[in-house]
Amino acid sequence: MDHRKLTQAELVDEAIERFGDDPLKWAFQCPSCGDIATGQDFRDALKEHPRTNRNGEVIASDVLGQECIGRTLGALEGRKTRGCNWAAYGLIRGPWEIALPDGRSVYGFPLAPAPERAA
Repeated sequence: MDHRKLTQAELVDEAIERFGDDPLKWAFQCPSCGDIATGQDFRDALKEHPRTNRNGEVIASDVLGQECIGRTLGALEGRKTRGCNWAAYGLIRGPWEIALPDGRSVYGFPLAPAPERAA
């Protein structure tokens, strides 16, 4: 996948255009295995496989678009039901770079293709 740099506002605008206003319906595609996961997929996975970080409980918005859902479902521990263990912030970053309002950048997966609309 090609590197792409965009602002956080541009990412949000594009996600809303493709998937609507509900972030739980936004979908990102893992550049390694191709799995497509939504915010709802991560919310459900985190209910079954809770995680914590230095700020407390990990929620869907903490990992959506930055990790393959396989990491949440246990790929790092050898449990693989879907996805892989890829992370956008690892040794190989991105492929998307998101410029934040404070001048920092974070790396993420590309948005998934827009769903087919019924005619």
